[in-house]
Amino acid sequence: MMEYWNDGRWLRPVVAMVCLLWALEVVGGAEQTESTIKLLDDTQFERGFTVWSPKPGSHVKEGSLRPNKDAPEPVWGLAQWHSRFTLAGAESQRMPDGAIRFADGAKSVTFFPSGSEADVAFGLLGTIEYEGKAPKPGDPWPHLLAERKLAADPSITELEALPLAVQYRLVEERVSRPEGFTPRRHTAQFVFYITVQNRNRQSPGFGDYYWFGVPMYDTRYPIPKAHKAMDVGSDRKPATGKFIFNPGGDKYTSQSAHDRQWVTIERDLLPLVREGLETAWQRGYLEDSHNSADYRLGGMNTGWEVTGPIDVEMQLRGLRLDAVMKTADEE
Repeated sequence: MMEYWNDGRWLRPVVAMVCLLWALEVVGGAEQTESTIKLLDDTQFERGFTVWSPKPGSHVKEGSLRPNKDAPEPVWGLAQWHSRFTLAGAESQRMPDGAIRFADGAKSVTFFPSGSEADVAFGLLGTIEYEGKAPKPGDPWPHLLAERKLAADPSITELEALPLAVQYRLVEERVSRPEGFTPRRHTAQFVFYITVQNRNRQSPGFGDYYWFGVPMYDTRYPIPKAHKAMDVGSDRKPATGKFIFNPGGDKYTSQSAHDRQWVTIERDLLPLVREGLETAWQRGYLEDSHNSADYRLGGMNTGWEVTGPIDVEMQLRGLRLDAVMKTADEE
């Protein structure tokens, strides 16, 4: 999922809808301690990724990236929508520090051994994807997104808190400015999104949802800016038409990834998720149900979306997302 400027509007691919709606089923056996449910497991990515085809529209498995062949099957998927290359079938390369790297010429995923500074790194070379040119308005753009099901889909009204913790560090950013390059439109963003969806089958609004965003990095700004508007598209880049609630990077941290240092986000997302729901209603979205109890957490993704000839790589570590449930007394 990617915010994308075009004549003052933001575009978002319909494949992002497929990407996250695919991840809305409840997974049994969620890890739970007292009233806290761990919504993500394998957050060091030791089991690797199932690699989806770059062709948008549906999840077609092309292969897998397995840093440890003896580990269980991956629980994470890797979306590479609209890339001219595929990581499926990429050969592993052991780096001097013991990391395992997979690359296809334009994209890379690096798995770091236990005890390293980082858990995983995602790289995307926009100069290669765009062959050194500046894409035109409405052109598709390459993605590199780690995505998955959450371990549970609690209702917003069942939650006491929704703590997110993650650290990330930009290790590469090279911006090429060929003829036609426009900073407003050509950028690289590292994003984190969750869907908040009406899952009440008795509700006339069943299936409707909005996008909740945690913007982590944007080439154009030291701190990513807020965006609260409908997802719009073009003839070549259909969009979902759903509401996007991105409250801005300053709601999560005062640090900037542009400094090339580790940035830490530790934030209870629940107040912002509720604000996003209220804002959607105020602006005429999700109009078939204004009952908070109908809305539950859906799938999530995080990673790169690059709309210009920009080469980038980001390291991640310490990812955690929990659902702290209300107790019987609180209910």
